[in-house]
Amino acid sequence: MPVTARRTALLRAVTTSESSTRPTGRTLAKHRKTSKSSAPRAAAAVLSVGLAVSGGAALSVVAPADTAHAGTSKTSSAAWARGNKAISTKPLLRYGDAGSAVRYVQRSLDVPAGGWYGSATRTAVANFQRRVGLPRSGSMTVNTWRSLFYAASHGLLHGGSGKATTFQAKVLKEAAKLKGTPYRYGGTTTKGFDCSGYTGYVYKKAGKKLPRTSRQQYSATKHISRKAAKPGDLVFFKSGGGSVYHVGIYAGGNTLWHASKPGKPVAKAKIWSSNVAFGRK
Repeated sequence: MPVTARRTALLRAVTTSESSTRPTGRTLAKHRKTSKSSAPRAAAAVLSVGLAVSGGAALSVVAPADTAHAGTSKTSSAAWARGNKAISTKPLLRYGDAGSAVRYVQRSLDVPAGGWYGSATRTAVANFQRRVGLPRSGSMTVNTWRSLFYAASHGLLHGGSGKATTFQAKVLKEAAKLKGTPYRYGGTTTKGFDCSGYTGYVYKKAGKKLPRTSRQQYSATKHISRKAAKPGDLVFFKSGGGSVYHVGIYAGGNTLWHASKPGKPVAKAKIWSSNVAFGRK
């Protein structure tokens, strides 16, 4: 039988099958609500027939907008759900997400805040992760959120790709690594530190050199106000006469990293005096 004749015969069979099972009269009215579902089934049957007649040749089918996106609606909904979670929950955000939480990340990292987690946002997140010593996944992980909140609360964002902020982040990272190192008078190595030996060692590891004593370090830095100080700067303690007797690394808020005195290892502590000064190398 010719292909045209087969197609006509098959289509007639489908049409006859549909019409023979369709209710009529009052029965049709009674079942009117369910009659809508017959259209997709009929379309599917005709499409199957067309494929059979054409020998499986590819067909170009133009679907309505909602149908075209039906397969991705679940993914889109999940992306919106993640993108609109409260930032306090530290949601895992990644490429393709969208919403208010994404906009917060974009504003924090100086990316145009369109609300969609695209390649620019992924790159900005990866660069931030590199600066704070995290794996460069490009996704907002829990640890990335923690670092972002910390940086935001201590004025380390906006222009944070600059050399100073990168250096300060390194200082804080190196300072924390040495937690628990014993105090040792005159110490400048990981076997033991005194206060200026500790700050000098940390700054050297971060890329800058400081003089040996706390007084010399004070003289070698630019003096800044407490309000202008950022984590990673130096904090100097002064006696009543104004001379410097102790130094540590400012950790933000009212805290510092330091090697305090014999019997106490390197630790993070509160700044206990109001007679302090801040310096930046």
